[in-house]
Amino acid sequence: MSTNSDRKQEISGEWLIRPCEEYNDELSYCRSWRGRLYQRYMLGQRKDCAPIAEALHNCMFWLQRQDVQELKKLIVYEEDRHIRRKLSSENNDVWQSRTRPPSDWNAPLPDWARRRAESIGKQKQNDTA
Repeated sequence: MSTNSDRKQEISGEWLIRPCEEYNDELSYCRSWRGRLYQRYMLGQRKDCAPIAEALHNCMFWLQRQDVQELKKLIVYEEDRHIRRKLSSENNDVWQSRTRPPSDWNAPLPDWARRRAESIGKQKQNDTA
């Protein structure tokens, strides 16, 4: 009979899974009035919280019954979540990506910045002494 650790080693992507408390917190926020307000004004519509609830359910079943099928469903959810996050950051057109550094990237600091950096350095020396 295989143990829990043997089952986890058989399944790739197990490292993606977060503690069940995090799924519970995510679901609570999704259903809260603050979460709904954010969804309305930032997303323009209500977010469907059912996938998060299902992920919490899968996590609990994995913990309580060691059901490998639930673990696989949870891994698929996390993989989709990572893909969505990556795509949203790649599709962000607010900032323009640089192809090369600015021409003055190694210019000396302005006087005010140099004085501030020196005062911070002196303060850190005093704190450590």
